[in-house]
Amino acid sequence: MRDMLRCRRGSAAFATVVALVPLIGAMALGGEAASWYVTKQRAQGAADAAAYSGALRLACDKAPQPGVTCSNTQSVDYRGKQVAAQNSFCNSGDTSYPGATCATSLPAGVSKSVQIATLGSWNGTAGSYVQATISQQQPAYLAQLLGLSTINVVASAVAGVDSLAKPPCVLALKDPVTFQGSANVSSPTCGISSNSAAANGIGFIGNSGISVNAPSYTVGSCSQTGGSQCTGVKTYQQPIPDPLSAVAAAMAALSTKDFPNKACSGSTAVSYEAGACYNSGNPTFPSTMSGTYYFTGNVKLNGSPTIKGTATLIFFGGATFTVTGTPTIQLTAMTSPTGPSTLSSTVKALMTKLLIYDDEAYTKQGVNISGTSTSYFNGTVYVPNTPVTYGGNSSGAPSSGCYQVIAYAVSFTGSTTLDNSGCIGSAGSGSAAEPNIQTVRLVQ
Repeated sequence: MRDMLRCRRGSAAFATVVALVPLIGAMALGGEAASWYVTKQRAQGAADAAAYSGALRLACDKAPQPGVTCSNTQSVDYRGKQVAAQNSFCNSGDTSYPGATCATSLPAGVSKSVQIATLGSWNGTAGSYVQATISQQQPAYLAQLLGLSTINVVASAVAGVDSLAKPPCVLALKDPVTFQGSANVSSPTCGISSNSAAANGIGFIGNSGISVNAPSYTVGSCSQTGGSQCTGVKTYQQPIPDPLSAVAAAMAALSTKDFPNKACSGSTAVSYEAGACYNSGNPTFPSTMSGTYYFTGNVKLNGSPTIKGTATLIFFGGATFTVTGTPTIQLTAMTSPTGPSTLSSTVKALMTKLLIYDDEAYTKQGVNISGTSTSYFNGTVYVPNTPVTYGGNSSGAPSSGCYQVIAYAVSFTGSTTLDNSGCIGSAGSGSAAEPNIQTVRLVQ
């Protein structure tokens, strides 16, 4: 008996068993807390996706291009909750969204909540925001020992809708924007942009004297042969929609049958307002232009004439426009161009301050829009189907104008001044369609 009382064999095992009781409890509680963390991560992912989807829908409503409407009939709230449902988070009984993976019944004590809100500001910054708040309430088990009867896991996300701080006044729709030689582009009020995904989406070719002092954007990258011209270019951005695509579609459908009279008689171009006609052949440009001019056929500008005035020049039906001389062109776009009744009021509104439209099919040499050192093109030059070589606007151009170029590709060959402050019209004067894009990003 005395030996048994003195025996210590098994005492460590007994102490271990006693110590394992709180250890196992702590591990079990840690496992329960880990499940809360997993739920939190799933809820956060769903909230991020719901806020982003709702903001995309909001951006659709706030489309910056005139004439562009949103065909999505569902609300911001619906789109946010639909995406949340696709991530297994639904309000009670609200499981009918397309693609929903929510359970029709939940375990006892478990409930889920989804709230979508549209905000006019976030953290003191005014704007357009969508907030998604997702929560899951569930019963506590071992955590009841800590006085918790239920656990409410909450995740929140906020997405904002932004547009470019300075909408671009140059947009290459397909191929790169390039600068050759010693082109010096001054455009402090607007940006230069390219939808090209190429490595030279914006490309500087030539000496390091080329400079651009404008905010610039490209879907692809920026290339240069010297200097630091690419420093101010934002690369790998979203493509910018063509704000005049409806004009291109309407002009593609336009034909000479849409004009009440035959081709204008005489050798001098006649405006639509003066003759309600189109100019076929190769008419002579009057020295002072006034009105909306429609051209079909091959139009050439030779020699060194001086052409001034307020006009909109439309080349349609496969017409071509070729500049082979050194003309002095000082034109300001019409504020309210006119045209055949087949052009809708929406299209005519988009034509506000349109200076040149050319629907010429793609050719490698493209269209040359240039003149002498005193020339300027005060309005939007829109050539969606072929590259444009842009000679520039002289320093003598009106300081506040609407100097925009939207083309298949754009190549600058000389010094030019760009400014789109005049594209935004004062009351009653109309405003031009500006390239822009609504971007959506998570801000929380």
